[in-house]
Amino acid sequence: MYVYSNCSVFRWLGFFSKIWRPLLHLSLIVCPLALIAQKERIDSLKSVLPSLKDSAKTDCLYNIGIQYIFKKNKDSCLFYINLGYEESKRINYIRGIAGYFCAEAGVKQSFQPQDIKGSEQSAREALKWYGLTGNKKEIEIVYFMIHRVFLNQSLYDSADSYMQLTYYWSVKNENLEWVGNCYEIYRDSGEYEQAFDAFQKIQRLRLQATGKVDSMLENYALGELYRRVENYSTALHYYQKLIKNMDLNKANIWYRVSYPELFALNGKFDSASYYYNQIDVKKCDRHELPFYLVSKGEFYLLQNDYKQALGYFQGALKYHREVNDIVQVNRTLFDLAKCYYELQSNRTALVYTREGLSLSLLSRSKQYIRDGYQMLYYIYEKEHQSDSAFFYYKKYVIQKDLVANDIVKAKFVAYNYEQKINLLGEEGEAQKINLARETFLRRTLIAGILVILLLGIVIFRNIVLNRRNDKQLLEYKLDMQKFENKKAKVELQQKASELEMKALRAQMNPHFIFNSLNSINRFILQNNKAEASGYLSKFSRLVRMILQNSQAPLITLESELESLRLYLELESVRFDHHFEFTISVEEDLEISALKVPPLIIQPYAENAIWHGLMHKEEKGLLQIAFFLEGYDVLCCRITDDGIGRKKSAELKSKSASIHKSMGMQITASRIEMLQQNKNIDAHIKITDLVLPDGSAGGTEVLIKIPVIYD
Repeated sequence: MYVYSNCSVFRWLGFFSKIWRPLLHLSLIVCPLALIAQKERIDSLKSVLPSLKDSAKTDCLYNIGIQYIFKKNKDSCLFYINLGYEESKRINYIRGIAGYFCAEAGVKQSFQPQDIKGSEQSAREALKWYGLTGNKKEIEIVYFMIHRVFLNQSLYDSADSYMQLTYYWSVKNENLEWVGNCYEIYRDSGEYEQAFDAFQKIQRLRLQATGKVDSMLENYALGELYRRVENYSTALHYYQKLIKNMDLNKANIWYRVSYPELFALNGKFDSASYYYNQIDVKKCDRHELPFYLVSKGEFYLLQNDYKQALGYFQGALKYHREVNDIVQVNRTLFDLAKCYYELQSNRTALVYTREGLSLSLLSRSKQYIRDGYQMLYYIYEKEHQSDSAFFYYKKYVIQKDLVANDIVKAKFVAYNYEQKINLLGEEGEAQKINLARETFLRRTLIAGILVILLLGIVIFRNIVLNRRNDKQLLEYKLDMQKFENKKAKVELQQKASELEMKALRAQMNPHFIFNSLNSINRFILQNNKAEASGYLSKFSRLVRMILQNSQAPLITLESELESLRLYLELESVRFDHHFEFTISVEEDLEISALKVPPLIIQPYAENAIWHGLMHKEEKGLLQIAFFLEGYDVLCCRITDDGIGRKKSAELKSKSASIHKSMGMQITASRIEMLQQNKNIDAHIKITDLVLPDGSAGGTEVLIKIPVIYD
């Protein structure tokens, strides 16, 4: 998701609007990079599109559509943008719908630059949708596009209003790329002092936001501003810095024509001609060609080759009128007027001058108004119309003074700005010198200290080493003593555990024997001699096994199973086969090698018989299963279908209380001690079973003990 939030439709709108509208000079700096990577971006976006949903999918569709603008593929562009629009409507993505109309405005500017009203209408529709959502992120782009609509028509007051809105939202949304050329309004209208101030304001904002100024913006902006105040040598200096790291052959057309223009304005026509010849006119599209034509025409105009210049200006005017680029139309009109004036075609020159002056007065472009009045003064003077010539001469002088005053102010502001830059540079150099001096002194001091320390180390080395050896020897002895104490403590704890285990077994064995004798006694009272004899035979075997097993802390699982089976057979006979039992062992268990504590299962089997199965009216079933859990835990599951613990408790059997304290509590303590010794999760879990009808279904006991092999 992170890729599409940073590469949203609105950021790509910024790129394509910068590419196709040559007046966005600052933004065009980044265009070559976007063009190089366009195919990779389209492939990448298409590859992730199937995995995206909702707003992320919508943004991705818009992004793909915008990328096709780079490739000048209008059909594919509209296809993906329309898909994004349909998806936005389907999920009611308000900001996505606003993005569609913003994209539509950009498409019109790119493929239908003459449709200024249509572009403005789409942008205003985007603003309407932005008004329906609280998410105003990147609304500054819509304001910027409307600003460009007015700026391209030289409607500077309206353009300035929307530039202020662009500025406000750009700062609020921390997206400064859209205010980088806010100074152009004042520059194109002749307000040079304000242009310098606006430029410095942007640089301060960038410095606060990123910690550094935009050097490319600085070189371009100062180059253009110095060109407008007719300081062509300084303008050329900044342009040379600008294109230093730029492949001019692949740069935007504005840089390719502005660079030779500045050579021509400085009287270096050979250099200008060289760079003009680097431009392949055949590869220029309809957006680029008029800029080349008017620039090349002015190149000939500066050399007084008016006929050659005239053809270029006429071609440029045609293209500029098609896209309704008022600024460039105005520029070209005055160029044509100058050519016709010099070629003695005063009437034609007058027509172009009046049209240019009308546009200039409408936009209040001071420098063009000045040029218009000057041309009218020249034309009427040549036509010997003294009254008209004097009338426009007075207007020309007034306008000339206004422009000159602005130029002087601008030069002063520019001078102060450069002085600040130079001062920072000089301070930087001074800081470098002071830093070098301080570094030398610091290194000398450090070297002296190191020599003294080295001598001290040599003098005290033996003493320090001896003390260190003595200390290490003492620490070694202390560590050995701690180790011996810890070892003795562990051994004592182990012995205590073993003694406690023996005590528990000592309690367990008499308890079991007592219960068994009690069972024989009950059986004999029934006067069944044959059964009593068989019962006594099995009991003697069982007692012998118990006495043998009680001598060892651990016995084989095989032996435990044998004694358990004998016990269950005795109990089954004693209760007149009132229950059946099964003992199952997992195939992988090596019962002859695996060790368990003696009589670890018997108390729970006994508890199941006495308090679960004995009170059951019908015949019961006792199931005992042994299996491994992992590699280190032996599990035994004891399941009976008796009356359950709740009903057994209701009977308030006194023997149940005794058996619980003497049998199950002892076994639980033994298992707890095994857990401590083996550091394994050994425990006992008792679960009440419930039948589908909700009645008691017996009891399940799960015993977990550590696996111990012989």
